[in-house]
Amino acid sequence: MFSSVNTVMWSTQGVLHKHPQVVPAALLLLSSSLVVYRHVTHETYGDEDVLKTFLAMILVQMLPLLILEVKIMSCADPVGLFCKFASPVTLTHLIFMGMRLCVSSSRGQYYLLRATMGFLGALVVMHKGFHQRWSYIFQYRSVWNLVGLCLLASLGTQCLDSYLSDTIDVSSWSSFFATMILTSIDYIEICAFVPAVWMVYRQDQSHFQVESADTKRTSTAFFLFLIGFYVLEDVITAYQSWAISGLASAAHIAHFFLLADFACYVLAHIYNPEKLVGELRKWLPADFSHEV
Repeated sequence: MFSSVNTVMWSTQGVLHKHPQVVPAALLLLSSSLVVYRHVTHETYGDEDVLKTFLAMILVQMLPLLILEVKIMSCADPVGLFCKFASPVTLTHLIFMGMRLCVSSSRGQYYLLRATMGFLGALVVMHKGFHQRWSYIFQYRSVWNLVGLCLLASLGTQCLDSYLSDTIDVSSWSSFFATMILTSIDYIEICAFVPAVWMVYRQDQSHFQVESADTKRTSTAFFLFLIGFYVLEDVITAYQSWAISGLASAAHIAHFFLLADFACYVLAHIYNPEKLVGELRKWLPADFSHEV
């Protein structure tokens, strides 16, 4: 059964990635079209258009993942990069899920459920899937620098918004900081794949064995966590949002499809090392391709 599933994955990837940029570009075009459609069909009369802001945030969230997918498909050692960025990206999710737990008391039961399951899932993946000690999480400076920048950006955004609306007073400080934390959570989630993009563009020459049990465990745990989390975050939320806004549902689904497409591409390569070797030969110089 596993062999048949694997064959289907490869066949699907062969169709979708005959031209690697087509699927990501199509999903990006769809998300961009949603923002443009909302902009030209809805007038706000000076008020903020919350839906258009949400659609734009989904689009921005997709950009790092899209850059990562396109870049990784032309990388000489995709497996090595998968294993390198798995921990930082999972840690980023762990951080903003932990922050969500801290503010979940005022956000409803479903928000608490997603935050709890996402946080516990990230913990299990970091400890069991990656076999990392808890002290290692402080070694990922790029992640903590990113979190710090998101906190500063949210503080600046909230200060500017409060200044322009002239709402800063002593009695509103608790609301000010609560809104700032919620904004920072959104910023961190949007930038969750930025550490992976940073690693892709600063890759070294180290290589990983495709058939390694550690490699397969790391990659499988990483993408099972992401797919599981974004089923809650995108698919179920899209279903719940359909009655309110079809545009919001479409944006969630586009983001999920981009993530699922990337995950299938990765796992298909991880579990088919023979075909991965054939792909690597296309990207290696002729003098070295015979050695692969």
